[in-house]
Amino acid sequence: MLRELLDDRYRAVAPSFGGVDLIPVLAHCLRAERLTVLRDAFITVLLIVSLLVWPAVLFILPLLPLVLLSVPAVRRGPITSKAALLAWTGLLLAALGYLIIMGGLGQEFDPVTGALSRAGLLGPLLIAALPFALAIGYRVMWYLTLSERLKPGFHDVLSDDGTAAHRERLDYIARAQWGNITLYGAENPFVGAGDIHRSWSIAVELDRLRRPPGRSPGRDDPVRERQVEIDVVDLHDFVRSRLLQMRDAVRDPAQVIAGLHITDHLAVRGTFTRRDWPDARARTWHGPHNSHPLIDPASGMPHYAARKDTIDAVSRHPQGGVRHYQRVTVNVDGQEIRNTDGLLLAPAEDRGIVVSAFIHLAVEGRMLYTQLVVTVLPPVAAQFHEIDKLPALPKPIVVWRAALSGRNDLVADVVFAPGRLVRTAVQNIRRGIRQRNPARYLVYPFGARESVRELGAAIDVDRFTHVLDADKYTKLIEQRLTEAVLDYLEVRDIDTTAYRQQAATVINNGAIITGGTVTGPVAAGAHAQARQQQHQPQQGQPGSVN
Repeated sequence: MLRELLDDRYRAVAPSFGGVDLIPVLAHCLRAERLTVLRDAFITVLLIVSLLVWPAVLFILPLLPLVLLSVPAVRRGPITSKAALLAWTGLLLAALGYLIIMGGLGQEFDPVTGALSRAGLLGPLLIAALPFALAIGYRVMWYLTLSERLKPGFHDVLSDDGTAAHRERLDYIARAQWGNITLYGAENPFVGAGDIHRSWSIAVELDRLRRPPGRSPGRDDPVRERQVEIDVVDLHDFVRSRLLQMRDAVRDPAQVIAGLHITDHLAVRGTFTRRDWPDARARTWHGPHNSHPLIDPASGMPHYAARKDTIDAVSRHPQGGVRHYQRVTVNVDGQEIRNTDGLLLAPAEDRGIVVSAFIHLAVEGRMLYTQLVVTVLPPVAAQFHEIDKLPALPKPIVVWRAALSGRNDLVADVVFAPGRLVRTAVQNIRRGIRQRNPARYLVYPFGARESVRELGAAIDVDRFTHVLDADKYTKLIEQRLTEAVLDYLEVRDIDTTAYRQQAATVINNGAIITGGTVTGPVAAGAHAQARQQQHQPQQGQPGSVN
């Protein structure tokens, strides 16, 4: 996370979904990084001291298989590899014990030869155990901090010691995370919103008049002589007002979708080349005449907020490099339940998922194109909810859980400490000194690659009720969108038959058949279609009515 947000000061920031503020998260991560560096530094010093007073091979060899057992890839591997590592550990420990016993315990300890006596054995053992005790103590301090200073409702005043060096970047992140411009670095214009849950599109002609009631479609359908101009900005405003009615025009508080929020979303691929600039020979990436329109001329960092006139211009140019979406976000939070007497029956529940619907409307070639993409952001992963449980536990229990939490990684925490210390030092040097200058590159990736909320999310929606909630709000939004577009077209006397047919296909794309005989066509699944044409007998033929 620190690498994504702090290593490159010119990188855009992914939108924050679900109301997650990145600044406190970053501040705590920086503080945790400082404490981890101190832990690794002390462990490294203790390891050096222990290796000076103890023969290195006797101390390191028994720990190597335990370190390998702590690697996640080995944990998920076959049981035979784990058994082999355990057998290796047993043999090395047995050999170590034999060498200690047979190495001449009657002699005094000699740091050159490594010979030990009974009196000299206790000191090296204590020194060898100190790094492990320090690693356990770090985890205890970590858990106590979670239970006291980071508990819900506690306002922790963060010091500026670790954030002063990144103050300018943090100020930019604090504003950019709530912006309406997304410069994406990979191939996902909805970075931060989760995985795509559902998507569909509809295209209809705008030149056909509404048919009279009861008239079937045919070649002689009425076509208007004078075109009706559809302003996509006006259509967006109409759709937005209809969607907001689900929150603002509901009388019963229990039926209000309180977590519904609508904003604009401008998506653009964040890799820019010099050929996109007014002056391809410019030596800088920012300035009043050399800057890309999406780069701030004053700071050289990407723009994150667009004005209303800019958003309207993007909406009216659907073939441009920036695509406009109307973003409908629903934070799925359960309401509290009370009876008619006001008695609380069930408290409110934070279900943790965020459903986002991205609506794209475009008018091109006398056609109206409607696109809906629904994404679902899973809840925060279970390990991050530990902070919700610790404040209610007694301090001895917190300490005990902290000691047990690192039992699988204890050896790795100690043995890998020198390597982590060197890696952190190199990263900090690169972060502070080797900042990349976009002016040196013909092509520069400004786009955001990852979202903090997505990095901390569960792998998938873990409860069946979450799946049902995602389906429910998807249906509510797409039905409201469809009816709004139909009403808008019908008021302007535009035929909506084709739109209704396509909407019925993409919305009702499932089929349940139980028993009986089906003689008509059946279609199921996304984009499936089933049509049936009935022959109309002509006069004078059998079956006709004269």
